[in-house]
Amino acid sequence: MKSIEAKEFSFRYLHQSEEEKALSNLSFEVEEASVVGIIGRAGAGKSTLVKSLNGLVPKVDLGYQEGDMIVDGLNTRQYDVNQLARHVGIVLQNPEVQIFSLTVRDDVAFGPANLGLPREEIYQRVAEAISAAELEHLVDRNPNDISGGEQQCLAIAGILAMQPKIMAFDEPVSMLDPLGKQRVMNILKQVTRRSGTTSITTESGADIEAVAEVVDRIIAIDQGKLLIDGDPATVLQDDRIQQIGVGRPQVTELFLQLRKRGIEFERIPITLSDAEKLISNKLRQLGVKRLMRPPDFQLQKVNHFGPPIVEVENVHHFYNPQVHALKGVSFDIPEGQIVGIIGQNGSGKTTLARHLVGLLKPTNKDSVLKVKGIDIKKLRLDKIIRMINYVFQNPDDQLFAETIWDEIAFAPRMLDLPEEEVKRLTEEAMKVFDLEPYKGRYIFGLDEDLKTYLSISCILPLRPDVLLIDEPTTGLDEQGEVKMMQSLRNLRDQMGKTIVIITHNMKTVGNHCDRVLVMSKGNLILDGTPREVFANEEKLLEADILPPQITRLGQVLSKEFGCPKDILTIEEMVEVLDYSIKNSRNGA
Repeated sequence: MKSIEAKEFSFRYLHQSEEEKALSNLSFEVEEASVVGIIGRAGAGKSTLVKSLNGLVPKVDLGYQEGDMIVDGLNTRQYDVNQLARHVGIVLQNPEVQIFSLTVRDDVAFGPANLGLPREEIYQRVAEAISAAELEHLVDRNPNDISGGEQQCLAIAGILAMQPKIMAFDEPVSMLDPLGKQRVMNILKQVTRRSGTTSITTESGADIEAVAEVVDRIIAIDQGKLLIDGDPATVLQDDRIQQIGVGRPQVTELFLQLRKRGIEFERIPITLSDAEKLISNKLRQLGVKRLMRPPDFQLQKVNHFGPPIVEVENVHHFYNPQVHALKGVSFDIPEGQIVGIIGQNGSGKTTLARHLVGLLKPTNKDSVLKVKGIDIKKLRLDKIIRMINYVFQNPDDQLFAETIWDEIAFAPRMLDLPEEEVKRLTEEAMKVFDLEPYKGRYIFGLDEDLKTYLSISCILPLRPDVLLIDEPTTGLDEQGEVKMMQSLRNLRDQMGKTIVIITHNMKTVGNHCDRVLVMSKGNLILDGTPREVFANEEKLLEADILPPQITRLGQVLSKEFGCPKDILTIEEMVEVLDYSIKNSRNGA
């Protein structure tokens, strides 16, 4: 039976012209009890498609609809959102907009309670959903006091408790730690198999590996139009996936590059386990005993940085007597370094960041917090943000002006600078992320990638020496991530900025960071280069961290073939395999 039917479905928002439709003539069907991935670059129309499944588009997000969307046998034109909510559950990209209650337990219970279910059934559903999302330790916490990733798990638990026939998730794992990503995607698969639920999940590319592991089918859309529709292996090998900027799983790209080197396999894998099996079989057939880097292979050079610009020593923080969020954290950051802070959801990353910019104060008197040698514990916030400034995880938390120009110009205007100086600083900030063509765009309804670029650009006129950015690549496609990190590198190289990012994107850390700090349960447990940190498998598991997929492939292959455990990039793995296989063929 068909669970979802899109019939020449089109939609444009009120502010869009006929040529700018968010969705254009989409026609597809989704069978019951399947897991479908909707992939596409940021702004492709994925979120609009998800919201059309329960009538949020066009009944709440107003606009013009053509064609029909049929869900669970119901035409969304003919039913209100509250009626469709019994059939379709949606988790939006920003979990904060779905949080209502004062405790995690009550928030999960909100949905089933509004269905008018018996008390005992509500209790049972809430317990099952909280267990599935692994939120037992947070049941009595205020949802507004937990991390963004934990809020994302909470939003997912709320939908699981509703037990709708169709579940739709907009970038459901973007804020989660690597093991959390696996857990959530496995929940979707298990619920689908167990209860016949249909699951839809969107993805821009950063977590394409997690999606590839569980989906039965992938629909790729670009500029609101259906581009490719088929089984995951076929779709992810299609050259158009790269062209639209989504990217492929690292193992898929690896095998495609090996093919160009003349190393053929029976198929192109999309999962880590399949890739390991294919490579191991090939190496055994060829008699390869050991995988090693070519003698002339150049590892990344070690950069030299300036004196410490951020000093942190013995910082503790209690939210209450039961929640010890930071447990004596100490480290220095030198000028000009790009640092990634990683760790499981709730590990203390955001709490630490808020201390660095003065939003929180240590709860112990013998702590040290200095920026540029100045004790920021005694400094007013308006002074701190001139030295170190913070970009929030969710851009909507800091954007409030009418247009992009107004948002960036706000800070220098508040400093009472001359209008000519305001103009110069605003134009300079817009150039960092190529925002000039959009300067007159209204912030309401802005695509997520533009919001992310804007949230960083609007603090640049303050000229802080240190930029502290929470999840800079969330919601960005592969091309957007490259643009983001290259722009941050330019800020470092051309303007002397020190960059600190908090992220769950391990590929970003491996490809772009000079150093990694690993947090776990309020402690700093690892500190080193990406190679050093990602090679420490046991310690990383303490923090629920998995290295990038290509690094994990090397670590699996190390058990039999001695592959280096610190491989960071696809290109590096290609060189290792190509050199080792060709040496074997030459009798070396």
